[in-house]
Amino acid sequence: MLLDRTVFKMYIKEGCPFCDKAAEKVTKDLGFSLHTIDVTNDPQLHQKIIAETGHKTVPAIWACGEFIGGCDDLFNICEQSDFELKLLREEVSILRSEVNRLKRSLW
Repeated sequence: MLLDRTVFKMYIKEGCPFCDKAAEKVTKDLGFSLHTIDVTNDPQLHQKIIAETGHKTVPAIWACGEFIGGCDDLFNICEQSDFELKLLREEVSILRSEVNRLKRSLW
């Protein structure tokens, strides 16, 4: 089941090495949840992301609901000591929401 929220959301294109590198950083190195949206065949969605963020390339990455930039930006922000704590807090919040949703479904 796909959660309604994830710690990371990333807009990607097929065959993009920076998208692959960023996704690996999130899922393997950091170990957080990631929702990817492929804009390879959806130029309108890609244009919408550009208009919203000013970021013209992929990946376009959100963490904890905030736009952080592209692949290099992800690697740079991961160097900040408080970033992992922010990620952990978001993951706990997501997990709590999911547990509560599952509890309600059992009643």
